[in-house]
Amino acid sequence: MKKTIIILILVSLLLISCDLFNGKDDRNLDGYTSTQLQTMGWEAYQNRRWNDAERYFSALTLRADDYLVGHYGLGWTHLRRHRYLNARNEFNRFFTLDINNTFAPADSVTRNVRAGQTFVFSALHDNAQVLIVSQTFAASNPANNNWSFRFEREIDINDIRLLRASSQFLLGQFQAALETVRMVDPSFEANVSTVEGRLMLQIRIEELLILHG
Repeated sequence: MKKTIIILILVSLLLISCDLFNGKDDRNLDGYTSTQLQTMGWEAYQNRRWNDAERYFSALTLRADDYLVGHYGLGWTHLRRHRYLNARNEFNRFFTLDINNTFAPADSVTRNVRAGQTFVFSALHDNAQVLIVSQTFAASNPANNNWSFRFEREIDINDIRLLRASSQFLLGQFQAALETVRMVDPSFEANVSTVEGRLMLQIRIEELLILHG
């Protein structure tokens, strides 16, 4: 056991020395370009190395060129760590700081941020904001019904629709919720003017959320 630990320590020291020799000490991210930080951040995100992802994206927010992408990445990283208030703040900073409209509403980055906001507001039980943000998301590119999050392809447009349907239901917008659910499951039918129909709708929303979760 001790021999194994010593070998691991030596390997770690060797890797650090190689980075230092190449002029890049991972403990100090100044030696990396913004593009490299983006790549490293999303690779860490996809491998669920949340601490690393947060570190790389945080460093990116200090860069003059790609700071918006840093807030975008931090928002999703906080979201996946269930730090919903932090995620909300980072997504808000993305839009507040984009005074030059660097990313158009239909840009994939902007849509990804809007999608992230939908998840955040749903987690915070702010159903009114879920409807606002999810509508903005949908309206930004109404012809694109095949959206999925680039860095987690299992997260797709149906997740956004189901979060919207859940919020519509909770706000008493039963017919609207039914119509949104039918975008995911066209075969579903329920008479939402009755208590039984509303219960059917509630159960189907929960089933679909589990299925797509």
